[in-house]
Amino acid sequence: MTVLVLLNAGAGSIKGADSGDMENRLRNGFQARGIETEVRLAKGREIAEMARKFAVSKSRGKKSRTLVVGGGDGTLGSIASVVAGTDVVLGVLPLGTLNHFARDLGLPNDLEAAMDVIAAGHVQKIDVAEVNGRVFLNNSSIGIYPFLVAERTAEQKRLGVGKLAALGPALVRTLKASSWKRVRISIDDKGREQRTLCVFVGNNLYDLSNLGHRSSLTSGELCVYVVKRQSWWGLALLPFKIAFGLIDPVNDVELFRVQNLKIRARRRHIRIAMDGETVEATTPVHYRIRPGALRVLAPVLTKATPRNA
Repeated sequence: MTVLVLLNAGAGSIKGADSGDMENRLRNGFQARGIETEVRLAKGREIAEMARKFAVSKSRGKKSRTLVVGGGDGTLGSIASVVAGTDVVLGVLPLGTLNHFARDLGLPNDLEAAMDVIAAGHVQKIDVAEVNGRVFLNNSSIGIYPFLVAERTAEQKRLGVGKLAALGPALVRTLKASSWKRVRISIDDKGREQRTLCVFVGNNLYDLSNLGHRSSLTSGELCVYVVKRQSWWGLALLPFKIAFGLIDPVNDVELFRVQNLKIRARRRHIRIAMDGETVEATTPVHYRIRPGALRVLAPVLTKATPRNA
C-alpha cells in the first residue's frame, strides 16, 4: 500500500528550507517504518485540490485509505473540509508555525515521533466544527478579532516578523480602525440577543487558563465565549491576557456550550476568522458541531463526557 503525503510548501517548517531534503527525509523515514509513500509538495489551494481528488478516487476502489498532510492549522483545516465525513484517514505532520491542532491531538512536535504515531495506525474519530458549511478544526471568531488577524498578517508581511512580534502594531491599527462593528448574537432556543465586540467559537472546550488548550476533541459540543463589555484599555489588554492565560472567566467573558449557534448582524457580509485565517461570510452565520466526523491517526485520546449526558 502506498500512502499519499502532501506537504504545504509555505508551512513554517518548510518555507525557506530545502524541500528536497524534507521530501527525502519523509520518504526514507516512512519506508523504514514499513510504509511506502508518494510525497508531493504543493502551494496554496493546490494541496486542498489534491486532497479532494484523493478522496474522490478512493470511492472508485483504490486500496489506499490514508492521507498524510504536513503543514499548519490553516492547511489542515482546508484538508479536513475535504475529507471529513469520508472514510479517508488523516495523518498529521506538525510542520506549521504554532501547530495548535497537532498539540491538542496529542501529537509530538518532533517529526520522527510524529511518523511513529502515523506508523502505529491507531485511528480516532474526532469532532470538527462548521460555519456556513465550511469546516474548521480549532476555532472561529466574529467581531474585532478577525480584523486583528488581518492586520497582524499585514504587519508580518510589512515588517518580516513572526506572529507574536506583529501582534502589538496590529492591535494599535485595529483599535484605530472604524471598519469593524459590534455584532449581535442569538444563543440557545430562547433567541436571547447580546451585543458584544467579539464572539469566539471553539471546536470543543478551550481552557483559557492554559494557553487555549483543549483536553478533548470528542465532547460533541461547541465552546462559545462571548466577550463582555470592556473599556478600550481592557479591550487592548484582552489579546495579551488570552496569550498568557490570564483571562478572568467572570469579568472578561461568558461561556456557552452548545451544538448549534446562529449569529445575526445588520450587515449582509461580515468578516470572520477561522483557524488563524480570515474569510468573508454571509449572515446569518450558522455554526454547528459534527461529532466524530474526522478520522485521524493519533495517540489514544480521552473521551470527554458531554455536558448534557
